Amino acid sequence: MAHELTLLRLDLRDLPAPEPMERILDSLCTLRRGERLVALTPRPPVPLLPILDEGGFAYHVYAAATGTACIAICHAEDRDALHPPRAA
Repeated sequence: MAHELTLLRLDLRDLPAPEPMERILDSLCTLRRGERLVALTPRPPVPLLPILDEGGFAYHVYAAATGTACIAICHAEDRDALHPPRAA
C-alpha cells in the first residue's frame, strides 16, 4: 500500500563533482524510514546508483532536457511511496 513520505530536498545543481554525490551520501546517513530525499543534480548521478543498491535504498532518476537530473531516494522498504516529486 502506497503512503506519503516526508520530503527532504537538496539543490546541488551548482556544485562541482564529486560534491553532489558526497552531500547525498551524507544525507542518507540520517535518512529515516518514512523519509524521501529528493536531490537536484547537475547531471544524472550514475556513479551513485550502485552505492544506493548496496546500501538498501530505492531510487528513481528523472533526467531533464537541460542535462540536469532529479533523484528521489528512500529506504527500500518504502519503495511503494517512491513517486515523482511534486513541483515546488
